[in-house]
Amino acid sequence: MLVKKVGNGYEFTSPTIDGTFLVKLTLTDRGEEKLNTVCLAVAVSLTPRKLKPGTIRKAIGEERWANFARMKKRTGTSTMFIEPHGKGFSPQTF
Repeated sequence: MLVKKVGNGYEFTSPTIDGTFLVKLTLTDRGEEKLNTVCLAVAVSLTPRKLKPGTIRKAIGEERWANFARMKKRTGTSTMFIEPHGKGFSPQTF
């Protein structure tokens, strides 16, 4: 999962396993959460959905959330892979 700083918050992006969709979760600085699903297979536009507070944390899991929290604390880091360590990955910045 890729997380990056956007204008007023953070965007968490991940493709689905088959690559048909790109899932974007947005967390604003005001704590608002939004889901935007982008269909890559056909030209379809899906309306973004507002989410309940805490949905992103629950959806990405505690390990990714902890990696995200570390990213937020780092000065100058605006993009990071936040995969769980259990899968053999460690957070990568670029």
